[in-house]
Amino acid sequence: MSNSARRHSPRVLPSERLTPRRQLLMLDAMAEAGGSDRRAMSTQDIAGLTGVAVKSVSRAVPFLLHTGLLQEEGSACALTELAFKLTQLRITDTARARLLLRDRWHGSWFHKLALKHLASGPMEDEKLARSLSAGLPGPHERGLYLTEWMAYALLLDRDEQKRFILPADQDAPPSAAETTHTAPFGVLDPLLGTPTEHISALPDGDFIALMGAYRTVFASLASQSSRPTGR
Repeated sequence: MSNSARRHSPRVLPSERLTPRRQLLMLDAMAEAGGSDRRAMSTQDIAGLTGVAVKSVSRAVPFLLHTGLLQEEGSACALTELAFKLTQLRITDTARARLLLRDRWHGSWFHKLALKHLASGPMEDEKLARSLSAGLPGPHERGLYLTEWMAYALLLDRDEQKRFILPADQDAPPSAAETTHTAPFGVLDPLLGTPTEHISALPDGDFIALMGAYRTVFASLASQSSRPTGR
């Protein structure tokens, strides 16, 4: 199947040959080498930039095309405007980078399928991965990497047992367009009293855990405010 056919296929899974983190690093390298004009590159060019085998790069391309991060230009690929913005935000503000992907992928086939499977409760990694990849070709790692991508994009969360769950606010994702300002240095987070730039710089796992804690607090406050008060 050609890359074009894969891109327009209703469902495409990530490659099992590169972890989502390495695919993100591949996009970062393309942005650095291609500049703001997003110069198109062949798979050989990309492989040379990243030190990854040409075959591994080729296998990663279909999902990145499918999800709007790459675009075809003849026999080469270039970053989309979305992907270039993502790479720049990854340098300056990890939180906004994740929100950008969340906005873009909200309502995608894999998001809708996750909503369906998680509606009845938490699921272990392997079980959710197999449910998402059922009927699609390739090893089970593709399903696992899809859940990793979704966790990065804040479409999935984890409970205390590390099982996947839906974020409490999944029906109303915050818009990255509404968070494009950069907080001044020294601005404090209202809950933690911590400079916001420190929060944005947290490692992936710590940031997602913090967002989960926020959601728990806000859900509790919302629940309390909705209770009838005594007269």
